[in-house]
Amino acid sequence: MAFASRLAVGSLGDDGTADELLFGPFRLSRPERRLERDGKLVPLGGRALDVLFALVERAGRVVSKAELTRAVWPNMIVEEGNLRFHIVALRKALGDSAQDHRYLTTVAGRGYCFTATATPSPDIPLATVAVRVPQLPLRTRRVIGVDEAVVDASNELLARRFLTLVGPPGIGKTTLAVKLGHDLLEHFPDGVAFVELGALRGNALVPAAIAAATGQPLPADNPLDHLIAIFRDRRMLLLLDSCEHVIDLVADLAEKLFSSLPQLSILATSRESLRAEGEHVFRLFPLACPPPTLPPSSEAALRYSAVEFFVDRVQANQLGFQLSDDDTPLVGEICRKLDGIPLALELAAGRVPAYGIRQTAALLDGHFRLLWEGRRTAPPRLQTLSAALDWSYELLNEPERAVLRRISIFMGYFTLEAVVAVACFGDSDDYSVVGILANLVAKSLVALHETPHGVRYRLLDTTRVYGLAKIEAMDEARAVVYSHARFSYSFNG
Repeated sequence: MAFASRLAVGSLGDDGTADELLFGPFRLSRPERRLERDGKLVPLGGRALDVLFALVERAGRVVSKAELTRAVWPNMIVEEGNLRFHIVALRKALGDSAQDHRYLTTVAGRGYCFTATATPSPDIPLATVAVRVPQLPLRTRRVIGVDEAVVDASNELLARRFLTLVGPPGIGKTTLAVKLGHDLLEHFPDGVAFVELGALRGNALVPAAIAAATGQPLPADNPLDHLIAIFRDRRMLLLLDSCEHVIDLVADLAEKLFSSLPQLSILATSRESLRAEGEHVFRLFPLACPPPTLPPSSEAALRYSAVEFFVDRVQANQLGFQLSDDDTPLVGEICRKLDGIPLALELAAGRVPAYGIRQTAALLDGHFRLLWEGRRTAPPRLQTLSAALDWSYELLNEPERAVLRRISIFMGYFTLEAVVAVACFGDSDDYSVVGILANLVAKSLVALHETPHGVRYRLLDTTRVYGLAKIEAMDEARAVVYSHARFSYSFNG
């Protein structure tokens, strides 16, 4: 849902953006269809100028090639090469180079982003007008197995005002956040501003993306002060999605906005907590899986949310599919092997029309699961399990990567002593490995369990398969197997 508010901005065009905008040394005029640099005309073709208008109107967010094409060539079918041609012309006119993308950034697999701050020309008198704000993503599919989490998270957010949904890749953080945004709209009369941070590359784009989510440009000077001014006296929800790769800046901004704006609520999603003052962490857990001892009854199995979710996704790919009693044990096995992770279950469900239930379950024993593809329209980091784990792995430093690889030798639960024994090579000592393990738990890559015998750790099975593949690629397998065997011998001896 979009919200409209009365703000002082420059004279606007029909789409709600100022007729004249300034960025860097440039002046962009819609009525004159003219781009100037330091007062001099910049030669630019009509279509390239339309591309610039479309990007500036959406400054701070990634614009897909399809959306850009519809804006520039409405009701026409054009080849993608036409758009690329005008993007090249636009880069040249703006002085962007391959090394210095000051104004226009290409986001691989997603589209383009105008990264500069465009402000209304001071020569234009200010007017009070309604400003359009981007909408929350639509809820297009059933949300399964999160009823209790929705109630608890809603109560926490309304009571605490600053909540971060934390969990491993593919657990459904964005899905839950969007549902909360829709469900709680009545509590935020000034609306919900949804900021997709996952597509951004670098901290510099974050403040502009937050401003763009409210429909406002952000001047280059003092971005924090301008953000505070945008949100002041508004009872609204700021939803910051996928914070982990820009977490330091997001934590700083969120903390300052929260402390300065008593009517603002903040909901963030991340694979680790922001560790910001005022933040409360809400951890997400996998969907419930049936035990291996469950009788072969589809009715009994569908009471478990992982099975219900898997069957729902199979039915989306294969009309008329019904879970039979005979297939129930295999579906339960699929859910357990995939640890009840919604993304993993969805990708496996997409294989059933090609392989059937039995063969899909069998293929989970190899590395195939990491490469199964999902929705074409999903962010690239969520199109395969491998991509989802790559995203987290690349955010680790090298010592953290090394420990994660080495502990993938463990099946099931393992102790802190086992981690130290297996992960300590010449590049690390006991103390550093203990600290790294805590970091991996905080980053949702290792699960911690309290048991009657003390604390135990565990890797999700898909993460373990990913780590084993990395061990082989790094040629560490022999050394890790030796360390594991030596520890097992000493432990059992």
